[in-house]
Amino acid sequence: MERNFTQYASARARTTLGQQKTLDLRKARSLREIAWLSSKIGATILSLLAVVFLVAGFRSYLLRSPKFAIGIKEIQGLRHLSEGQVLLKVKEFEEQDRSLFALDLDGLRQSVERLPWVRSATVRRVWPDRLMIEVKERVPIAFVRIDNSTQLVDEDGVLLESKSEGLPKFDFPVLMGLESGFETELLARNRKRIDLYRRLMRELDDNGAGLSRDLSEVHLQDAGSVSIVLNDDTVLVHIGADHFQERFRRYLAMSREIKQKYRLLESVDLRFENQIVVNAANEKIASSSGK
Repeated sequence: MERNFTQYASARARTTLGQQKTLDLRKARSLREIAWLSSKIGATILSLLAVVFLVAGFRSYLLRSPKFAIGIKEIQGLRHLSEGQVLLKVKEFEEQDRSLFALDLDGLRQSVERLPWVRSATVRRVWPDRLMIEVKERVPIAFVRIDNSTQLVDEDGVLLESKSEGLPKFDFPVLMGLESGFETELLARNRKRIDLYRRLMRELDDNGAGLSRDLSEVHLQDAGSVSIVLNDDTVLVHIGADHFQERFRRYLAMSREIKQKYRLLESVDLRFENQIVVNAANEKIASSSGK
């Protein structure tokens, strides 16, 4: 009996020791895994910090190195706008930072596009020190008389600043009736007038007629109707909103006759299908049938 108890106790002790050893091995393995994971995380953090410091150092180098200061300014696409006007915009941004790397390209682009002749602009860096600005200018299509001054206007109805000595090189008719200002509704009315003017010019030149070159003034006070004055003439001819070439030719065919009949002729209205309305100074409006 005593011998059996001793054997049981001995077996029990061996089992307990085995379990304890297994637990100790598991703890040791867990500690090694934790240590390995900690070292891995630490190495990753150190690597990230090194990358951050390298990037920060490289950025600081780009910002401070004279090698990347703006050295060459290349401006393309200018015809009417002076280079000096664009360079003034560049200077405003250079005063904030001369580094090509730090330059606010989008801000500079928007600033250049606010210049009166500029329709759009592209600004880009060419390393190490070249700044390139490509400008697409607005294209004038007519003179416009506003507030006792004559300016140029483009197809969007935008008034273009120009020196008086630069005006004679353009051969456009003068538009009357456009409004001065920047209110949304006003600009919309001006665009409608410009659209009407452009349609007039196209129709007068249809089939190679080339009649638009005979225009001196185009009156657009009424946004839905056109009146014109021809070169070397003083008579205001109302031609409405359609059939421009037909009505223009009608006036050319009859102008000599009606001028002989009405010595103080001021205007001729051709907007009616079978009637011509003549207005002469000191005379009542006279009407006559016409084809």
